[in-house]
Amino acid sequence: MRRILSLVAFAVLAACAAALSPGSVAEAQSSCLRSWPEARFGAMAYNHIVHIANSCTQDADCDVSTDVNPEVQKVTVASHSEVQVMTFLGSPARTFKPNVRCVMRAE
Repeated sequence: MRRILSLVAFAVLAACAAALSPGSVAEAQSSCLRSWPEARFGAMAYNHIVHIANSCTQDADCDVSTDVNPEVQKVTVASHSEVQVMTFLGSPARTFKPNVRCVMRAE
């Protein structure tokens, strides 16, 4: 019975999240908002960089973290521009997973 109630609660939460108005929350996978990781080698270690490109007509406020550095950095990405966020200097790991969550600003 608990499992069924948990599944129902999850379905209700998912439906509420889907009903958010357009422009309220945009993940990095949005059609006009993209992000990707880059690990640049230098000084015998890797620097972790997260790129965010915004081709939307609105600015976006983004929270950026990674699986290597969970500390959130806040950045604003202007419309039709790209930013680079340095998340870690001197990492021994050449791979990492970026976590990017953006909210579009109202016009």
